[in-house]
Amino acid sequence: MLKGNHGEVTAAVNYWVEVLKGDAPPDLITHDKRHGRLERREYWWVAAEELAPYVAEGYGWRGLKLCGRVRRSRRHLHQADWESQETSCWVYLSRHDPPDGARCCRWLRQHWEIENRVFWVLDVTYDEDRNHARAIGLPLTKLRHTAINILRQLAFRYMPDGQRAAAARPDRGLAWLHQV
Repeated sequence: MLKGNHGEVTAAVNYWVEVLKGDAPPDLITHDKRHGRLERREYWWVAAEELAPYVAEGYGWRGLKLCGRVRRSRRHLHQADWESQETSCWVYLSRHDPPDGARCCRWLRQHWEIENRVFWVLDVTYDEDRNHARAIGLPLTKLRHTAINILRQLAFRYMPDGQRAAAARPDRGLAWLHQV
């Protein structure tokens, strides 16, 4: 999934998909119903033979095979209108032949599961984005990752619960290090 820090590549992929797909209907549409919401995902994908040399030369991204766009629309189950809609671009880079589009869609969903499990915890629970200790950022990040892994292995479902349990009895934290 391309994020905001890849602005030029995102614009190139978006333009490429727009030129080749235009107003064509999505290649795949999926629906998901969870947490009282309905989410609809529309996927478009195109082969990237002509775009691949540009991305490889300009950005060092070698092996671009597929690229596409996904539009996510969400609404509460009791509402008729979609309340939010996001569109993102994605790329598939590999030395191997590209998979079919449906498999890429499954991989994109798995990507967001990882994104939500790890990076959301770092951003929200540990407030990592607001940390201004850039000189020692990597060691602090490693400590946070270690803490998350220990709390998960100890079966804490929510990180704040694990943090509170460790803070309530500091001797537990050292004992937990020996358990894992």
